[in-house]
Amino acid sequence: MDELSQWIIAILIGTSIAILLAWFNKSGSDFKDGFEQKGKNNKY
Repeated sequence: MDELSQWIIAILIGTSIAILLAWFNKSGSDFKDGFEQKGKNNKY
């Protein structure tokens, strides 16, 4: 029973980290696009 609960906890932690990384990757790309547009406007 202990091994099963450890696997369940590991799967829950792994999925939550994967979801966080996917969300951060999407929001990070949005921020990157915004910064690039602002940076281009400031240079010219």
